[in-house]
Amino acid sequence: MLLAGTLVALARPVAADQYTDQISADQHQKQSIDQQIANLKAEIANAKDQEAKLQSVIAGLDAQISTTEGQIGAAKAQLAVIESNLAAAQAQLDEAKAQLAAEKRQLAKQIVVIYEMQQQSTPINNLLASGSFNSFWADVINGRRISDQELATVDEIHHQQDVIQSDVDAITAQRQQQQAMLGQLAAEQQQLDSQRAVQQAALAFLAYIQAQDQAREQQMQAAAAALDSQIAQLQQEEQLALAAGGGDGRFVWPDSGPISQGFGCTPFAFEPYDPSCPSKHFHSGIDIAGACGNSIYAADSGIAYIEPYQSYGYGNYIIMVHGNGWETLYGHMSGFAVGSGQTVHRGQQIGWEGSTGNSTGCHLHFGVNHNNQWVNPLAYLP
Repeated sequence: MLLAGTLVALARPVAADQYTDQISADQHQKQSIDQQIANLKAEIANAKDQEAKLQSVIAGLDAQISTTEGQIGAAKAQLAVIESNLAAAQAQLDEAKAQLAAEKRQLAKQIVVIYEMQQQSTPINNLLASGSFNSFWADVINGRRISDQELATVDEIHHQQDVIQSDVDAITAQRQQQQAMLGQLAAEQQQLDSQRAVQQAALAFLAYIQAQDQAREQQMQAAAAALDSQIAQLQQEEQLALAAGGGDGRFVWPDSGPISQGFGCTPFAFEPYDPSCPSKHFHSGIDIAGACGNSIYAADSGIAYIEPYQSYGYGNYIIMVHGNGWETLYGHMSGFAVGSGQTVHRGQQIGWEGSTGNSTGCHLHFGVNHNNQWVNPLAYLP
């Protein structure tokens, strides 16, 4: 919006403003724009610094995620080894149990044989009497009815079974620990992924803000360049106006003829509205009546600017800039004898009297402006 406003200001007729005031205003606006550009540069630099920090944080998170993924892979591999060991141990345990069962069945057959051959034996009677297999087994062993080798085999298988069962229990516990570790690592990875997503979102938003700031900076740079150009042009035109010898507040008559309307408050409703006047209307210059086609002359040296035609205002009119805050206006002209932007000397013909715009007959509206304030021309005419 600031840039658009600046360009609109540049599009207005330069001569309609006072050089000194406009140059001062433009320079003040330029200082404001330069400050905004400096602020934007600082914001962009800060955004880049934050971006670098975010990139560093994201790189650290990526490294942690990579490490965690490696740990998860290693834990899964170790779990696979544990699962394999557990399967092998379980197979050994099953095999030992089967062998023990086979040995026990063999011993049972021998006991049956002993029972059948020695129905009247004391150990069997004791077994039948006590109902205790352990007591009977002890009696059998004491009676050396079963060989030491067979007993050693059964004991060895029992021992192997106990050892294998212990291994199975240890491996099962190890598997549970490994699975718990995998669960913990998975939770850590999920948390790291979540943190990384937040950092990436912050980085994307930071890039968006940075792009906006850079676009605004470009607009401000364009506005600053336009103001620099305008200031340079205004300074050049002011120097030209002063070089023409004007700008001392002393004027010559631009036209000859009686004054048909004076300066100040007026009863005519078609004049511009002014609430400070009792009549609420104000005439900003003097009207010099004369014949259509009379020559109109520059009241002082300066730069002439032909302004856009106003059907309900001054019609064809010229504003002349003389320097030192002085301007003159020549309204209702029928034609121009000079070009817009041309240097004109005091008393030089600039056009012809007419009745264009809001006019009741041929006359010249002559206005004097000093530092953006309309003053009575009669106070500055000989």
